[in-house]
Amino acid sequence: MQLASHSVRRHRILVGACLSTFLTWALASGTAQAKPGKKAATKVSPAQAEGQEGAGAEPASPAPSLPPPGTSPMADLKKSNAALKKLFQKSAPSWSPEQDAKRSEMRKIVSGFLDFEELAHRALARHWDGITPKQRTEFVGVLRDLIERNYIKQVHGQPNYDLRFRKEAITDGEATVNATLDSSADGKKVTVEMEYKLLFKGGKWLVYDVVTDEQSMLENYRAEFNKIITKESFDALLKRMKKRLEKAE
Repeated sequence: MQLASHSVRRHRILVGACLSTFLTWALASGTAQAKPGKKAATKVSPAQAEGQEGAGAEPASPAPSLPPPGTSPMADLKKSNAALKKLFQKSAPSWSPEQDAKRSEMRKIVSGFLDFEELAHRALARHWDGITPKQRTEFVGVLRDLIERNYIKQVHGQPNYDLRFRKEAITDGEATVNATLDSSADGKKVTVEMEYKLLFKGGKWLVYDVVTDEQSMLENYRAEFNKIITKESFDALLKRMKKRLEKAE
């Protein structure tokens, strides 16, 4: 029973992260999730994040703005999910130009609603101020490639799933969207509760975090990045990420 329970739990985490485009990837032999029993990193609001940038620090991306009336982050997420699901249903040999085009389109869709710059900035937290603009650009690029490639690799071949967006809440330039993901593991139905966190930037809603069964992707990243930078260095973190990227190719 314990093995079955562990399998289902692992499936819940993997499916929830993968199919919401925010899968957790490992930097070493362990996972990037916060360890059970330890308090996760404190959540940071946009206002707090701005205050932590420090004098002279360049923002990772445009500042949030007030959305015009009638905009709906939930409608945008539904549209992106439908486009991804349609692509998943197309099959092509792994070596074919059609498969390359499919991967390229997947990355384009993912990049269209996931704010990699905001995610990178918040995940590094106070360490963001200690690196150069060149290092920031490189870090964001490597993180983007890791998430996109890992997502495509993990999602390909996954069983059918049903991602239902239930409600949205908008406060100024911030929003949350609640959803339920239904899938299966070991012949058992698995339901994962999800909460997307978004900012309205550059004229559209962008996701910077997703909470899957009370596990924040952003907080997991922040805890893992901070651990590596504190014990070693930022360069060591970037080196691990690049090595992970090479294995994903």
